[in-house]
Amino acid sequence: LYDYSRFVAKVRENSKNGMDERESIDKAVNEAIRENLLDGFFGRQKSEVIKMILTEFDEELFKQNVREDGYLDGITEGEARKAIEAAENLLRMNLGTIDQIAQATSLPLEKVREIAQNISAESLSVHS
Repeated sequence: LYDYSRFVAKVRENSKNGMDERESIDKAVNEAIRENLLDGFFGRQKSEVIKMILTEFDEELFKQNVREDGYLDGITEGEARKAIEAAENLLRMNLGTIDQIAQATSLPLEKVREIAQNISAESLSVHS
């Protein structure tokens, strides 16, 4: 574990020093071979180690991108819900026409019409 930790530290140090991903890994593997880390494992399995590490790094980047995409999707979804709530409130208070509410909330006109119809149906069922 100690040798592997030293290897990972070398990769990180190389990256901090401005090397790209592939270059920092190659240099760290070559240093690990020279220092006989993991009892020569790096020397015997050099190409497999590099491939595995590049895949692992790519998976981390992929996971990070997925998290960021999910975060952005959440923001977009939240903004859409807020716009719908605003349209519902404006319609219930009779503050503006459907066109004006669509413009004020940046919702499509058809969506505001649908919301207005739902509100009308709700009021009919409440009064029945």
